[in-house]
Amino acid sequence: MTGRSWLQLGLVAALAISVIANAFLIGFVVKQARSGLGGGGAIAQALVSAYPKEVREEFRRLLRESRPDAVAALRELRQARGALADAASATPYVEADVKNAMQRVRAATDVLQEMMQGLLLEALQNARQAA
Repeated sequence: MTGRSWLQLGLVAALAISVIANAFLIGFVVKQARSGLGGGGAIAQALVSAYPKEVREEFRRLLRESRPDAVAALRELRQARGALADAASATPYVEADVKNAMQRVRAATDVLQEMMQGLLLEALQNARQAA
């Protein structure tokens, strides 16, 4: 195999692992939400574990209120990663398609991160006002 073939194979394998991991993560979040922990309780806990209890509680409340938007953002990220995996494994390999798919993943990641950081900022503000 040529160096480029190994690179393509490595990229496809890394993307496949990423997609599988994300599928399990999203499944876990959905299961937790359906079992009453709401809006990704484990993820919310991991995001704000370093903050005081009041901030964590407010963040979880805000995340529950924003659940439809958060689920939609996670869905878009999952779809973008799937499209990236498809583009990377397409025959013939078209680098421009892979780059476009990578941009879609970056955009979806940015949307999700901005949403979570916005909720955290609001939680911090609300907790300070309540104190």
